[in-house]
Amino acid sequence: MAITRTIMLSIESRPECIELLSHALHGLCPLLTLSATEMNKIELAMVEAVNNVVEHAYSFEPIHHIWVEFELMPERFELRVSDRGQPMPSGRLAEAQGLMAPDPADFDTWTPRTRGLEIIKACMDTVDYVVLDGINTLSMSRALNGDGMGGRV
Repeated sequence: MAITRTIMLSIESRPECIELLSHALHGLCPLLTLSATEMNKIELAMVEAVNNVVEHAYSFEPIHHIWVEFELMPERFELRVSDRGQPMPSGRLAEAQGLMAPDPADFDTWTPRTRGLEIIKACMDTVDYVVLDGINTLSMSRALNGDGMGGRV
């Protein structure tokens, strides 16, 4: 029977606390069948998601909590970022297109600002968002396999 292992961490909604989550994720590396490149993609998606909560859900107010859940299953790694802040506007996740190269003629495309969801979608296999009983949760997952290459190359 396959075993699912889960860890949930809580941090304050301060940007400097995000580093703690990165260290926790890297502590899980030996348990995952992913290359360093794939782990870096997961870390980037997690950091983008938590930054979005700090900035958009909590408006940089450091008195709130963010919960990050790491769930390791035999064939998949799931990551959930939850908060009780301002929810993402309806349809925003669906509107996020794939990550595209900046357009030299359009200055607005030169910045990573407003591209967080695109980055998350590019780094993860699945991305979902729900609001339930006042808790906002962004769920992300990556496929695992035995060759150490994860879901993408």
